[in-house]
Amino acid sequence: MINILVIGLKWLLGILAAAVLALAIVMAIIGRENTWAVLFGAPPLERIDFATLEPRDKPNSFLLCPEGLCEKRAFDRESPRYEIPATQLAPIVRRIVEATEGVRPDDRERPALAQASDSEAAAAEPAMQWNYIATTRHLKFPDLITVRVIESGEGTSTFAIYGRAVYGRKDFGVNQNRIAAWVEAIEISVANAD
Repeated sequence: MINILVIGLKWLLGILAAAVLALAIVMAIIGRENTWAVLFGAPPLERIDFATLEPRDKPNSFLLCPEGLCEKRAFDRESPRYEIPATQLAPIVRRIVEATEGVRPDDRERPALAQASDSEAAAAEPAMQWNYIATTRHLKFPDLITVRVIESGEGTSTFAIYGRAVYGRKDFGVNQNRIAAWVEAIEISVANAD
């Protein structure tokens, strides 16, 4: 009986080792990030409207939003407000986000959907909203990130950031930590710009 269990265990470990080796070969040939897209599907092409953003069924996202913008979904943290116009805040936010290791603009073509504006004022000017893909350092799991800079009146501005994991049920706080680091860096840059 023990011999049968040992033989079965060796057989199972052999299959597991072969599967790991096959995955390593595929990753070496097509790249780590492309491997996840082949195995689990490409990251979705989403057009995010913060005003109508619905809750997710998985706890693998983080939403930073100013009061009054995200009406359908409770945000995880409220966005700070700055005493500078959105046209000054936008380049600061973009520079910090785009300087982060593993983050790149998501320039994939999105469907031609009408994006609802968050206010009539926002409809009068082009939306300052950008999409990014962030990948983890070693395994290259992708997260999708949407950043929007918002004019909040009287020469003040704020921003919203929505980071979410593409695969898996949890993100182990990766999006929360990334966004918190960005907020801190943005606050320092805005204070130094005065």
